[in-house]
Amino acid sequence: MVQKTTEITEIPFHQISCILVATTQVVITGYLISKLTEANIKIIFCDSDHNPCSELNGYYSNSNRNQNIDKQFSWPIPKKELLWTNIVTNKIENQIYILKQQKLDTTEVTDEFNNIKDNDRTNREAIIAMKYFPALFGSNFSRGNPKDDINKMLNYGYTILLSTVNQEVIAQGYLTQIGIHHHSNQNDFNLSSDLMEPFRQFVDQIVIEHQEDVFDEDTKLDILAVLEKEITYNDKNYILKNAITQHVQNCFKFLDAKKQSIAKVEFKDEV
Repeated sequence: MVQKTTEITEIPFHQISCILVATTQVVITGYLISKLTEANIKIIFCDSDHNPCSELNGYYSNSNRNQNIDKQFSWPIPKKELLWTNIVTNKIENQIYILKQQKLDTTEVTDEFNNIKDNDRTNREAIIAMKYFPALFGSNFSRGNPKDDINKMLNYGYTILLSTVNQEVIAQGYLTQIGIHHHSNQNDFNLSSDLMEPFRQFVDQIVIEHQEDVFDEDTKLDILAVLEKEITYNDKNYILKNAITQHVQNCFKFLDAKKQSIAKVEFKDEV
């Protein structure tokens, strides 16, 4: 149920995939939280600055969880490396798409992309990022400045993506902590951080449109709408939220030797 002044609107659970609690003044009952968790509805909480700071996941969302975790610890290294190579390649291809869409020079990024090695062992991903973001947002732009509004927008959008991938990883019965590439002891979402990479550029595209704006509630709503953006995955059109579901499932099928190919995340052709 949603109440706006005197108007009350009821929304059934099956139409909700995520609830973003954007203020610390909200009070939620334990009963509601329990029912939302049972329905596999993600709850994201924001801090006093209205930025996402935590999320709620259920304990047992998949009956095969223990079996899947055993498989996760046994994924062959060549499989993990091949998947990571494809994920990074897909991400950089989408970065090049964004640069071309903005009519920016792609020469340096393309040169680095052409030198990518298996498992990205020469870290072309990081080198390209240092060229990609200044090309989009100006030569003085740095991803290391947390007070910059553009960085706030990017981080907000990436957090929404990460939370959505977390939801799917847990729903499939795997651990978010055990990644195929990321392996930080301080990161509880290593696997989700790996799998989300080709989706980041859909956030970038929205932030480009708002780079002259302040980071306010209207901007946040526009960034949050990325989950409803229509994109192409495996040569079919999906809204981004559903594409993430397909992507996570297909990556696990590949790692579990149930699938031989890796599908691509792409921008939908605009006619």
